[in-house]
Amino acid sequence: MSRHSSSLRVFGLALTLCVLVSACASNPARLPLVTPDPSLGQTEPLLIATTRARDETDNRPFSDARSMDLDFADAGIWVPREREPGHIDYPGTDAHPASEFALSSYEGLSGEAEFVERLNARLAALPDEDRQVVVFVHGFNTPFSNGLYFNAQIVTDFQIEGVGVHFAWPSAGRLSAYLYDRESVQFSRDGLVHTLELLSQSDAKSITVIAHSMGALLTMESLRQLSLTGRTGVIERLNAVILASPDIDSDVFREQVASMDVLPEHLVVFVSHRDRLLALSSFVRGERAARVGSGSHVDELTRMGVAVIDLTRFSDAGSFNHTTFASSPVLMSMVTSGALQAALLGEQDREPAGPAGRLAALASSIISLPARALGRK
Repeated sequence: MSRHSSSLRVFGLALTLCVLVSACASNPARLPLVTPDPSLGQTEPLLIATTRARDETDNRPFSDARSMDLDFADAGIWVPREREPGHIDYPGTDAHPASEFALSSYEGLSGEAEFVERLNARLAALPDEDRQVVVFVHGFNTPFSNGLYFNAQIVTDFQIEGVGVHFAWPSAGRLSAYLYDRESVQFSRDGLVHTLELLSQSDAKSITVIAHSMGALLTMESLRQLSLTGRTGVIERLNAVILASPDIDSDVFREQVASMDVLPEHLVVFVSHRDRLLALSSFVRGERAARVGSGSHVDELTRMGVAVIDLTRFSDAGSFNHTTFASSPVLMSMVTSGALQAALLGEQDREPAGPAGRLAALASSIISLPARALGRK
């Protein structure tokens, strides 16, 4: 490579970092409390398990520091009605409930016994078919507050039924702290493992894990640890594990899957060739191996028993296509209509006519199913 082209690539990297820093700076990490007003929006209740240290100052129940103890809380996240689907308006010091996300309630829990007690109480209040737990594991550069808002946005816009559980690992919430976040992932494996154990012992009919970006690395490392320590029963309780834009080296992912005696019933990966943040992640590592979420190894993933959903043709609410899985209106329509689930399960024997048929056809076109049944028993 010439010195000129190398300089251009470094310049492009620096420019990208500057844009990202400015974008992150516009989203201050705040959790102001608002009084719920049903005419303006709704509250999404989330049970929280976290390896973050407590910090009950400056509207932050938890800081970006690490804690050796797994902590628990119960929060209500305010979601305004008047907004674009997939979009989050972050609050200032005081939130405007008509347009901004905020906190509508918060309570620290005494420990895992109270956490499980509340979880089971919420499950019992649901119809039998909705007694599922949906766990969200956030990604890199995510303050505690923003992770909660992101989780609540996904639950609301995709009309997810069940009990929401938010696993908050100690991301520094700064672009410059990439290495700190990766080490926090390693630090948090035991915490996520124990959280999954608690959920597997609950009254839930099914458990789904949605992990984004670096959170996907944490999730896969935790599943690997469960398998290597003989706790495969926890993995077998997982109905689905969804890795969205996973920031995982493809070689590492291959080793993670190969070392596991059993996979979740459904292991699904969202990929995009247009994900600029994963391209940046690959660049800073010397581009020796593409990230799993870049979609460079779809055939290999399906041979491993993974279902792949390619979101390359869609865009997210920003300009980096790293959160497309959570912000694409077309994807929301496919999920809320059931078209995506039917395509994943291979249940589209006859495609209906009209808009429903077009959604079904689109869902089929972006999914690559494994050659054999999902999961290994």
